[in-house]
Amino acid sequence: MEKILVGIYSRDTSFWAGVHALNLAKRIGGKVFFLLIIGPGTGSKTDSAETEAFLKEKIKSLVQEGRSQGIVVDCYLTYGNYETELVKFVQENKISLLVIEPSAEQVKVPERFSSFLEKIRHRINCRIEVVHKKPDFLSSSGEKEKKKRR
Repeated sequence: MEKILVGIYSRDTSFWAGVHALNLAKRIGGKVFFLLIIGPGTGSKTDSAETEAFLKEKIKSLVQEGRSQGIVVDCYLTYGNYETELVKFVQENKISLLVIEPSAEQVKVPERFSSFLEKIRHRINCRIEVVHKKPDFLSSSGEKEKKKRR
């Protein structure tokens, strides 16, 4: 059975990686793991708690959606460095596919994401799929086209 890990670490996550992982698991009969990694807080405790609650709620909805479709889904929470915790989870759970998406900050500075991928690629023994957020202009231009046709 394919073991698919979705690493989540930021409030600006679009969750396309989670949706992609669930769709893939449904097609191939895989098991999905959501790993929420809470890094060292840079803001206030209130901001950190709100972010954690927000992420937990979004993941909970994805887990429920996956289970309603018959997909085996597990969810884990850990505190620490994103890169370190991701690598540790992959190694300990014999993950066969890691599905990740760049944060908004990494999209603005692609070199950071490339560097991050290089660092983890050499430390894990599984495939990596990078999922990018669906551009907003596609959905808005599609709506414009529909309105023009009417």
